[in-house]
Amino acid sequence: MAKRNLNRRQQWRIQKIQQERLARAKKKQGHLTDSLNNLEAIQYHGLVISHFGATLDIEERDSGDIIRCALRQNIESIVCGDHVVWQPIKELPAGEQIQGVVTALEKRNNVLARPDFTGQMKPVAANIDQMLIVTSPIPELNEGLVDRYLVAAELSGITAVLVLNKVDILSAQQNASLQQRINVYRDIGYSVIFTSARTQHGLDSLYQQLSEKISVFVGQSGVGKSSLINALLPEAKIKEGEVSEATNKGVHTTSVSRLYHLANSPVVNNASVIDSPGVREFGLWDIDKKDVIHGFVELQQYAQLCRFRDCKHVNEPDCGVLNAKQEGKISAQRFESYHRIMESLS
Repeated sequence: MAKRNLNRRQQWRIQKIQQERLARAKKKQGHLTDSLNNLEAIQYHGLVISHFGATLDIEERDSGDIIRCALRQNIESIVCGDHVVWQPIKELPAGEQIQGVVTALEKRNNVLARPDFTGQMKPVAANIDQMLIVTSPIPELNEGLVDRYLVAAELSGITAVLVLNKVDILSAQQNASLQQRINVYRDIGYSVIFTSARTQHGLDSLYQQLSEKISVFVGQSGVGKSSLINALLPEAKIKEGEVSEATNKGVHTTSVSRLYHLANSPVVNNASVIDSPGVREFGLWDIDKKDVIHGFVELQQYAQLCRFRDCKHVNEPDCGVLNAKQEGKISAQRFESYHRIMESLS
């Protein structure tokens, strides 16, 4: 495309917009600098429960109070589930919402990341105990996407649980077909919970799974992640989306990640869930190809029997994975999924 020639008015307009943006950035940095110069000496610890761009909501560790904080620019991306150190501002101007400044990020146990629009990996949530991979009949169950989530969970040391939502819309025949497909994951040791946010089917099992853990709900848009959280925590009032009739895919609804605490009860205790923006495809572009096999728990054990250490599990002699596939010990679908992920990393 040829370079567009701008007239003088267009050039002036562009320069004016750039100057306004620069002025806003300087003003914002000035406010943060003033805040940093006006901090109390005492330090507090807290949990990030929400992120609003330049500000964070921090749950103070001892009191449980919610504190709106600014963020030092030299701190790496902070997400829900992070444990941070923050300091209160000494003197708050009238009407000022920011009460403190996050000054340090504590060490993470793990972090879940996904690619942004540029392809760079962006943290989504941290210090997670388990990942609930939500699927549904509509949009249709996508085993390839499920396998990518499972690889991400295994390589991050996060327990993975499959949740098949919207079971109330299934006919007996559809239910039998989905049961057969989902049993592939049950057979290799993953827990599977069948739910319906609309009829509240399976919520007791889901409550029990959430107890004593920080969990993150992931999955395609439209599978009902927000609907499930609303069923578990009605006061959250999370906006719910629909499935597009034209594409049969979900419409994104969650734009800001947030951590919610579930009220303690005889069924659930000390449970928290993180609702994160839905993604239709989950990238694994930041991992080494040699690590993918470790994300397929049933393939990994047979890979240790291969004659060659650098076996590609394609047509090599004495390949433990190929032998297991031929003997019906591993799923052909999972075997093919492994190779599709490997090809996507080429």
